[in-house]
Amino acid sequence: MKRLGIPVLVAATVLAVGGATLAAAQDSDSGKQQVRAPRASVGRYWGEDVKVGPGQYAVASVNCPAGMVSTGGGGAIGGASDTGGDPFFTGSYGGPGNWTIGVKNTDSVTRSVDAFVVCITP
Repeated sequence: MKRLGIPVLVAATVLAVGGATLAAAQDSDSGKQQVRAPRASVGRYWGEDVKVGPGQYAVASVNCPAGMVSTGGGGAIGGASDTGGDPFFTGSYGGPGNWTIGVKNTDSVTRSVDAFVVCITP
């Protein structure tokens, strides 16, 4: 089995350096240089674990860091069922700076759920 760690690391570094610097472009009409704005910052942020008892509903939410706005989100359900009952999402929706999920647990044991939000600096 071959390792791809170093080529992937080099490629990631090149992309990060290229995206983090300001680029100067030559305006062909006037000959003046223009400075492009830096790229937006994007991140995915996870909320706290929320425990959902057997047969219960629960809501899990997470907020974007200050200065960022949400562009999407979702959730994750922890563990696997031995009894065949699994929690399911009853809703998934966002606001300007957050994301919320609703869950119903049809399992016979308590399960944990997490919400995540994808945020961007406008």
